Amino acid sequence: MKGPDLQSHYNEDIVTALQWMWGDGYLAPGGPEEVAELLHGISVVGGHVLDVGCGLGVIDVMLVDTYGAQSVVGIDVEPHLIEHARQRTADAGLNERVLFQLVEPGPLPFDENTFDMVFSKDAIVHIHDKSKFYTEVLRVLKPLGAFVASDWLCGEEETYTAQVEEYLELINLSYHMQSLEQTRQTIVEVGFERVVLKDRNEWYREEVKKELATLSGDSFMRLVGRVGQEHADYRLQVSSIKQQVIEQGFLRPAHMIGYKPSCLPG
Repeated sequence: MKGPDLQSHYNEDIVTALQWMWGDGYLAPGGPEEVAELLHGISVVGGHVLDVGCGLGVIDVMLVDTYGAQSVVGIDVEPHLIEHARQRTADAGLNERVLFQLVEPGPLPFDENTFDMVFSKDAIVHIHDKSKFYTEVLRVLKPLGAFVASDWLCGEEETYTAQVEEYLELINLSYHMQSLEQTRQTIVEVGFERVVLKDRNEWYREEVKKELATLSGDSFMRLVGRVGQEHADYRLQVSSIKQQVIEQGFLRPAHMIGYKPSCLPG
């Protein structure tokens, strides 16, 4: 089975199926526990945050409601995701502190030195030119501001197996992956300091088992009722082969943190 032709990476059936696997509001694994792990030891209180790839807006609401951010701007390239996010924020009564903006791929549409934190969860993988993106993140951060993100990274060349090739063809998305070391080097080269990357492959080896459990038995049949047999079968096929490429070491979810210097050279 080949994946759908995704002019939109996240149509409504995909949004429904991903939340089925990962929880209300989440288009990537881990839920609020993974957000807490990503933000462990990092204060957001009183800060102005940019969320790149905001999706359904659940994390943006959480950044204000749970973590104490003063304001959050969430950006995404998918109009219907922005609509979902705005509705979620309205339901939470946070319209004055959480805003969403539809953007085009390319430079970030904000002035330099605007945000205390740039946050992103599992969206950078869709960006082809990582160096330009990280440079833009550095530009819009205030001095000493934090870049906090998770992303789908990859293993070294020896982890690229036949199953990996099958997986990448199946998901039919414009994934542009770097290894952990390539990512670290790129972030440092554009000017970030105190860069830390944390490999989450071992964590996801266990997490994908939970994902597969939602795609079995009665739970799977209920998903069929929501999105149809073909799409439900596709989700099961993707998660099954994803488990293989996780265990083979190719797919390596990772956390990344870096800080803008107090002043930039020149």
